[in-house]
Amino acid sequence: MSNIDFDLKKVAHYDDLARKVVFGYDQLFIMALSLLAEKQNETANVLIVGCGTGMELITFGNHMTNWKLTGVDPSEEMIKISRAKINDYGLSNRVTLHHGFIESLLEAKEYDAATLIFVLRFIPDDRRKLLLFQNIAKRLRSGAKLIIVDQYGDPSIDGFQYMSKAWKNFMKLGGTPTELVNKIMVQAIEQNFVTERELQNLLLEAGFEKITRFYNSFVHGGWVVQKK
Repeated sequence: MSNIDFDLKKVAHYDDLARKVVFGYDQLFIMALSLLAEKQNETANVLIVGCGTGMELITFGNHMTNWKLTGVDPSEEMIKISRAKINDYGLSNRVTLHHGFIESLLEAKEYDAATLIFVLRFIPDDRRKLLLFQNIAKRLRSGAKLIIVDQYGDPSIDGFQYMSKAWKNFMKLGGTPTELVNKIMVQAIEQNFVTERELQNLLLEAGFEKITRFYNSFVHGGWVVQKK
């Protein structure tokens, strides 16, 4: 797989736009941490797949001072932003960044937990989604939890169409310009939605179990699963 880079302007305003597009965007990272907080009194190695602008790295690093974090992202610009935030918050001694894909990490089962937040939408087909889940599983200890958040749904059913229209209204009511909302809707459709059943099947095949949905908003969902 080749490196991925985002437009510099998009990267700079990614989090601001996400807050208008995704209900409870900032709270999602606290929710994710809450699902992993059983390890709050332990030393833990946590893998952040698609670390982006560093939201998990900063949230987890600030709250869990005995955790070591590894962030992986194929976008050089995203890595630069994450590194700047890590330095600003004084977390560089506990955070390691890798520019590239998860395949570049050793397969040793050394991670106690992992997150995959707003990454699946960029994976074009189920085979590569499965490969991503398998690569994550290879690096997790047995019993480790994986947090997934992304868009999902079945565009062929009426309920999905209703939720999509409501999501569009949500963005407009939140102050997002109509032109940008329309562009986001087109991009969302082009990024291929996965149904919850398809997601569950991929996770089971990759070696995960105990799949539980903890978040749902319009066309976005969040799940916590456990490595067998």
